[in-house]
Amino acid sequence: MPNVIPWSYSSLNAFETCPRRFYLTRISKEVTEPQTAATVEGNRVHKALEHAVKGTAPLPPTLAKHQPMVDRLRSAKGHKFPEVKFGITSDGRATTFFAKDVWLRGVIDLAIVTAGSAAVIDYKTGKVKEDGDQLKLFAMAGFAQWPHVQTIHTNYLWLSAGSTTARRFEREELPAIRAEFEPRIERMERAQEMDNWPPRPSGLCRNWCPVGKRLCAHCGKD
Repeated sequence: MPNVIPWSYSSLNAFETCPRRFYLTRISKEVTEPQTAATVEGNRVHKALEHAVKGTAPLPPTLAKHQPMVDRLRSAKGHKFPEVKFGITSDGRATTFFAKDVWLRGVIDLAIVTAGSAAVIDYKTGKVKEDGDQLKLFAMAGFAQWPHVQTIHTNYLWLSAGSTTARRFEREELPAIRAEFEPRIERMERAQEMDNWPPRPSGLCRNWCPVGKRLCAHCGKD
């Protein structure tokens, strides 16, 4: 059976939403998660912003309203790293995304690094959702990737709403951040050790779960 490690923000969220769905879509892979229109659009916007910030391609006309934001990011002081695929080992060291020793992995849309601090930016194309977990993981990633950095400013840029969610982290907070996630990851590992993936019924079961009634009685789809 594939391991639940390396984990990511999305895999942890998927497991905690419903262990049964997580197992069927990410471990056994008996079920394929359908790609939604929102996912396709999000990927398109992220790729366009990546090229615009790097200066390799202009924004398409449909995204022209974001040009002032792109200009601010391009003019910000510091070394810019678009689309950073990061990996962290279980003891907190930086490694590569596909390394054998990777424990946590993810992608940073844009990092701007200076002598003692870094800004980590995540573009959000959906509705505003105040979830600080991903920001904490970005801080963990940044402190591992750039050992000289003592302060990390994490930011969600809510593109549709034109707003920002920001949080600042200091390196001394790193042990506490990690301690928040360890019990949650241990629950994932325990589920695998016991091969126990119970369903967690919710409002998502009726119309938004791809598993089907054959594999889960709670699913609203045949």
